[in-house]
Amino acid sequence: MKTTFDLPDLLLRKAKAFAAAQGRPLRDLVAEAIEARLAAPPPAPPQRRSEPPADEWAAFLGTLELQPDGSYINANGTDDPAFFQALDEVRSGRLREQTALFEPTAAPADKARVPRKTRTRA
Repeated sequence: MKTTFDLPDLLLRKAKAFAAAQGRPLRDLVAEAIEARLAAPPPAPPQRRSEPPADEWAAFLGTLELQPDGSYINANGTDDPAFFQALDEVRSGRLREQTALFEPTAAPADKARVPRKTRTRA
């Protein structure tokens, strides 16, 4: 079956050179690569933690005091360095987890985005 799709220029050049070095058509190389990828086991989904490590969470909770209305306050006062250190550890742990899940992939150099020109009315 015939199909059309876009490939990054650099990838296409490398694939053509690789196929030519083996003395075979590019379509055979592409079909083989797709078959190999489909035969491979699917990648494991990234492990997500819903909470920071127990020691960081325990340190943070140890600085809080439950109020009658259900809210929490810093039991040691607003200037307690331990509270802010524990809070920063919990936040940075969650930020590291979130960043690891959504790390952007770099765009190929030949596909760099060029800002479009905009027209302005006089």
